[in-house]
Amino acid sequence: MTNWPEPRDIVRTGNFPYVFKIDKDFVYASGWKLDQPFDSQWLAISTDGTITVKANETGYAWDGCTPKWSVLNLVIIGTPDGHIDYRTMKPFCFYASLVHDALYQYLDSVPVPKKDIDLLFLDMLGDFKLRKLYHFFVKHVGGRGVIQRGL
Repeated sequence: MTNWPEPRDIVRTGNFPYVFKIDKDFVYASGWKLDQPFDSQWLAISTDGTITVKANETGYAWDGCTPKWSVLNLVIIGTPDGHIDYRTMKPFCFYASLVHDALYQYLDSVPVPKKDIDLLFLDMLGDFKLRKLYHFFVKHVGGRGVIQRGL
């Protein structure tokens, strides 16, 4: 067994659906410069800032932009992920929410400040029309009560 950093303990109550899943690793060049690389079961960051969200054998699943709730397992209500971006054929927030969720999963041990993670989310939203609004809520509401202990 590998001695990887553990994800944060998150107690989720209610019916919070995972709506997306990747079956292949996703790689993104953040531009961050790290003194040491970070490696865990689901996330790796190289010293040149290359972020890899690992699909592993089972795939990596996440809930997109939050909050979301499943109603009677028939419909999901909550924060929209945007319409389909014709360039990627994924919702506008797909990749930004993927990377943000993976980084927050390891917030206690990842060597990047929460502020920089939230700014990366904003940057990854690209030309999404509501990017500044989504960033505001990620920064002030989504991360409310989240304390980064590793830095």
